This record gives sequence, C-alpha cells and structure tokens, in this order.
Amino acid sequence: MRVLVRLRAQDSFPYELGYHHDFQGFIYGLLRGTGYESLHDKERYKFFCFSNLVPPTRTISRGSQKTWMISSPDEAFIKTVKERLTAHEGRSIRLGRMVFKIEQIELRRVILPSSAFEEIVLRSGTPIVVRIPQYRWKEYDLQPKRSYRFAYWRREHTPTAFIKQLKENLVKRYGEYFSAEEQLSLPLFEKLRFRKQVAVPLRIRGGESTAIGTIWEFYFRPVEDLRHRILQFGLDAGFGEMNSLGFGFMNLQSKTSVSIETDADNPPSNLVSEALSQQVE
Repeated sequence: MRVLVRLRAQDSFPYELGYHHDFQGFIYGLLRGTGYESLHDKERYKFFCFSNLVPPTRTISRGSQKTWMISSPDEAFIKTVKERLTAHEGRSIRLGRMVFKIEQIELRRVILPSSAFEEIVLRSGTPIVVRIPQYRWKEYDLQPKRSYRFAYWRREHTPTAFIKQLKENLVKRYGEYFSAEEQLSLPLFEKLRFRKQVAVPLRIRGGESTAIGTIWEFYFRPVEDLRHRILQFGLDAGFGEMNSLGFGFMNLQSKTSVSIETDADNPPSNLVSEALSQQVE
C-alpha cells in the first residue's frame, strides 16, 4: 500500500540530491505519539520505502507541483502516515532546505496481477542498492581495490551477484515480516534489464558519504502463489537494501495491469494519475 502526497513549492530552490535522511526524518516525525513511534530505534528492517520528488528537476521553481509517495506492506502504517499528513494538509512542511505546502493526500493500493495478464514490468523509481559482504567476494570473483566490509554492486560486477543477493534479501525480509520460513527454490527474477548506475550522496551523522545504486526493469510473465506474494511484498517494501532511506522504491509500469483501490473519501484526480505516469515512464 502507498500514500501519495501532492506538494506545491513555496519558494525556488535547488533539488537536494542528498534528501534521503531529511525525508526519512520527516516520516519518523509523523510517527511520534503513534504505535509506530519506536520504529526509529528498530534494528534491521523497517519495512517502508519512499519515492523521490516527481518529476525530478535540477531546480524547483516556486509554485511548481511535485508528487511524493511512501509505500509499505503494512497497511496500518500507511494509514497512520496518511492520517498524520492529513493534519498538515494546507500547511507548509520542510524537507531539508526544501519547503512545500501539502495540497492533497491519497491512499493507493497497487496490486500485482496473479494470472491472465500480459508481461508486466517492475521498474525501480529510485536506485536499488545491493551490498555484497566481504566473505562472499570470492564466491562472485570480486576484487575491490580496498578491503571494505562490503562492496556495492556495480555494473562491472557479474549480474549473478546482483540477482542472487537481491533474491536472498527479498526472501529474507519477506520471511521476517510474515514470520514465515518460506523457501523459494525457483528463480524469482526471469528477465531484467540494466538501465544505469548512479552515485548518490548521503548525509550521515553530520558527515557525507556516497551510495552506489542501479536502475533496473524487471519483466515477468504470470506469477502465482509464493513468487507472487514475495514480488508483491517487494513492490510495497522496496527492492534491495536501505529501503527506509528511499532506495529501491518500485513501480508497476504496465498501466493496464495495475489494480488500484482508492480511498473512498478522496477519489483520484487526473493530476494524480498524471503524476503516477511520470513516476513510471
């Protein structure tokens, strides 16, 4: 499930590429005083993800409109976020040095079809981060220049490492979320296309770092049962690592294959539909 937020810029300012901790911190702020207040201190997986500002531009002009989405397999979490955002509707919020007015909030449920559909595409709306721990470098024949604790998957590395680490991560998170010990013997990803690699600036504890992520398209024929449930989880929770910082936010690209349930109190507008289209194109 996801919540879609329409924003209007209250001034002109550059688009902050290192927005991740600011956006994450804003979400944590929304959760204060709720049953999810302790999520900030939770170790391991947080089970939520968020998009960048759509459409992305180098400079955000005063009065321009942007769309932001937050997704999670936890419906109660998304409804809590939506309720807190509604309290800010019509007011200004600050995301880092960027200031917007919240104009509209809507719930979205994007459902992966389970049968009788044409090939669909899951596309990463934000870069997917895959980190390979040092003890697995030999397995993938990786030879990083320095002895880090882990190596970011890069386009010069074998695709096998990306696919295997991505599947293991997704299945592991699915198992933890649902308290299940499911084993998927079949391949999870049938066909995928590398689009590009990006270096993403991060601000961590007052310092600066860089994450390496990649943009992909994943192609699927009809999927059912466990594979379908795991992919639906990934569509909601994100692919790869560092999802609660906005990495690996996923979109279902084929519009004809998307089942969308809307909030009955807030029917979808044409503008929101256009924003969704911009996110997946």
